[in-house]
Amino acid sequence: MEASKVPTYNEVALKMNAPIYTYYASRIHAKTGITSGSCLDVGCGGGYLGLALAKLTDLEFLFLDQSPDMLRHAEENIAAGGLKARAQTIRGMVQAIPLADASMDLVISRGSIPFWEELPRAFGELHRVLKSGGYAYIGGGLGDPLTRDAIEERMKREYPHWQNKKHKPPRRDNQHYADALAAAGIHPSSVTRSDEGLWIEFRK
Repeated sequence: MEASKVPTYNEVALKMNAPIYTYYASRIHAKTGITSGSCLDVGCGGGYLGLALAKLTDLEFLFLDQSPDMLRHAEENIAAGGLKARAQTIRGMVQAIPLADASMDLVISRGSIPFWEELPRAFGELHRVLKSGGYAYIGGGLGDPLTRDAIEERMKREYPHWQNKKHKPPRRDNQHYADALAAAGIHPSSVTRSDEGLWIEFRK
């Protein structure tokens, strides 16, 4: 993302999209049952999903992004949320995560996976940093249909130019992700797509 667009992206995420992150944080909390230990938020942007999950758990967080501009906003958002004691940022790419093997209990991500290149390598890195029994829950979406519709209507009114210019990556189907997971040697895994978005899950 261009540096000039980052402040608006952060504003939209905090002002408009907060219900989305709350929704998915609740799903992750209920599905994984992981409430303590370490969590890596990959392609974190301003840290929105991890910060929402922090409100529901005692997890300690690492926020990974390749953009120094987004990480600066993540640090501001961490401080604003009173979570500096439980969270830190780290710059890097999902294809070469700068962490030790078996160092994370939970890996999460929302919204960045469509932009990932070298998917088998990226999935392999997520698997590598997970501890035995660790859980990966990654994907994207705009929450439940009612939340999505309400946010989209509000976005049209308040940020019409942002919506029109937002870059969208090519759409990948479920099989594309399933093949990449298999190429990374990850099994079992699940790839689901519904009104609530695309989500990929696997354990180590």
